[in-house]
Amino acid sequence: MSKKTSIPIGTQALILSKVYFGVLVKNLEDLDIERYFSVLYFLRENNGCSQQHICNSMAVDKTIMVKIMDYLVKNGYVVQKKNPDDRREHFVLLTPKGEEKTDDVVKAFKKIDREMFSGISKNDKETFLKTLHQLTDKLGTMPGKELFFNYKKTKKTKPSLTK
Repeated sequence: MSKKTSIPIGTQALILSKVYFGVLVKNLEDLDIERYFSVLYFLRENNGCSQQHICNSMAVDKTIMVKIMDYLVKNGYVVQKKNPDDRREHFVLLTPKGEEKTDDVVKAFKKIDREMFSGISKNDKETFLKTLHQLTDKLGTMPGKELFFNYKKTKKTKPSLTK
């Protein structure tokens, strides 16, 4: 991506996201969490929130969230508690194992962000983040289809022999 080309901001954001999560997966490949790093990261600040809150905040489809929760519960990262006032609602809580692994996830995100922004001035970083939030807010006011992030298992690629 070193060559400057004129591509839409949405495509640039998609490329940034794919590359970012590729680096994240590589940094966390020793954890057995696979692709749910962002959900654990979200729970770090929102532990005990409802499953629906996670869906809404992270733009994850409810049916996909059920699969995510099944995986995280099965592997001992979270527990689900039914809301005593509304049995259809589930609260999601990190287990001690989940909290420990989330520490590693948070460290990895922070490390990547630090490295990604190295060589970029503090002012440019703040301007970028402010602009990113403004663009997201603006897009939120525009008519569009509601799309959800689909957490599919990442494919492990074999290293290229031609490098």
